[in-house]
Amino acid sequence: MYFCAIMECRKRNFNYLIVCTLCVLNSAVFAQEGKTQLSAPEKLTELLAKKIELDREASEKKQFTIQVHYGNYESTTAILEAFEMDYPELPARLVFETPNYKIRAGYFATEREALAVLATIKRRYKAAFVLKP
Repeated sequence: MYFCAIMECRKRNFNYLIVCTLCVLNSAVFAQEGKTQLSAPEKLTELLAKKIELDREASEKKQFTIQVHYGNYESTTAILEAFEMDYPELPARLVFETPNYKIRAGYFATEREALAVLATIKRRYKAAFVLKP
């Protein structure tokens, strides 16, 4: 009687082992591969692009910049061309604020970074100064 109980227990364990092995093999052999492809409406894509542009503009407004020069249009554009040749790695732009055109260069996260670059710019452009956001 005791021998039959042991054999029955081993038989159940063996059956359990077989079922588990078959389940694992079945899932490995017959597994499905899925490729998810999302498509967004065109209007949503346009809105996301606009949001990214607005966020970029907002972050630029919160950064320090260097004002290199101000004056009339002719002198300012000539100095802007010279500045871009002197400092090609520093983005510069022409800004109009009544009644002057101004050259502003760079975007700096901290005032310390702006002051470090200002020291090199001041050698050639004496009127340059850091603008705070």
